[in-house]
Amino acid sequence: MRTHGWRGDPPRDDDEARRRIIGALIRCVDRFGAHKTGFTQVAEELGVTRATVYRYYRNIDELMKAAGFAAAAEFEARIAAAIGPLTDPAEILVEVFALAVEQLPRDPHVGMIFATGRAPMFGPEILSAAALDEMKVFLSRLDIDWAALGYDGGELTGLAEFFMRLLYSYLSVPEATGDDPRPFLRRWLTPALLAKTTP
Repeated sequence: MRTHGWRGDPPRDDDEARRRIIGALIRCVDRFGAHKTGFTQVAEELGVTRATVYRYYRNIDELMKAAGFAAAAEFEARIAAAIGPLTDPAEILVEVFALAVEQLPRDPHVGMIFATGRAPMFGPEILSAAALDEMKVFLSRLDIDWAALGYDGGELTGLAEFFMRLLYSYLSVPEATGDDPRPFLRRWLTPALLAKTTP
């Protein structure tokens, strides 16, 4: 790791450098918007050269994806708080998915990759081991008795993949099913998810 620049306070290691770059990106997005943020703005925010940023991230898409994953925990906490009053598993799942579809594109950090029209480039990462693990952990934290619905660990892993694939399709083509996704989800998503209860 090189230490030139960084406003006289170089990071201790590469992990810290990446965290600082992600933090600088988020500040730039807040200031300029996702469309007007690139490596030039991030480098200036950090007090380094563009070449320094390129050593850690190949392009702005890769950096935005890293920032989105870093901000995912806070986004998930907001979703969980919003569905707090719900008790029916079907309605919990519909509302979780609907809120993700509605809020992700507008979230300035988690959804920046979608706000800039780069959603197709996000495809491989949405099914990465890290993304699927994150979704599985989130689903397991919902107030749902998964075992009573017939889901063991392996089934919950499959459900996480199903959720991520469907979420990606919605975010890639948001106009396909209208403004409110809930009627579509209640008709098609809920029966598939709750089919595990059938002997």
